[in-house]
Amino acid sequence: MGLVGLGVAGTLLTTSSGAHFDHGGDYLLTASGLPIAVAGIGTLLGVHRLHHGADGRLGSIGAWLGSLALAELFVQLLASVLTSTEQQWGPSYIVFTGLAFLGHALLASGSWRARLLPRWMLGVWPLLWVLGSFAAVWGPLPLLLIAFYVALGARLTRPQR
Repeated sequence: MGLVGLGVAGTLLTTSSGAHFDHGGDYLLTASGLPIAVAGIGTLLGVHRLHHGADGRLGSIGAWLGSLALAELFVQLLASVLTSTEQQWGPSYIVFTGLAFLGHALLASGSWRARLLPRWMLGVWPLLWVLGSFAAVWGPLPLLLIAFYVALGARLTRPQR
């Protein structure tokens, strides 16, 4: 739901360029990040758990680093929605968006040898995450992340050999 809201707000709605929220699009754009953060945490920890340790230290570090970064982004976005003002806690948004990307990249790297997911998925996952979530700069990019998560879900629910 968050990715659809992000795509709609980024493509069709008016948003403010200042810190104060003046339009409904400001609220939708910011609030869309809340379910994205929660889904990202669930996906990172869920995929890591499905590996049963086969993703090694890289997978563990990636899952926890990404989850902690997304938890911070969740708190920052929630504070922004509640105060109707974009909360800028120094460079934290950029830093934690980068750490969430790094967490996804580390988990994907650790997952490479576990062979739970096809390697092409592991190669595009971090890139699609950063382009389609908190660093999305063009409205429809979140739709690519939605398509990836649908493919990921279909792959993970398929019986394993």
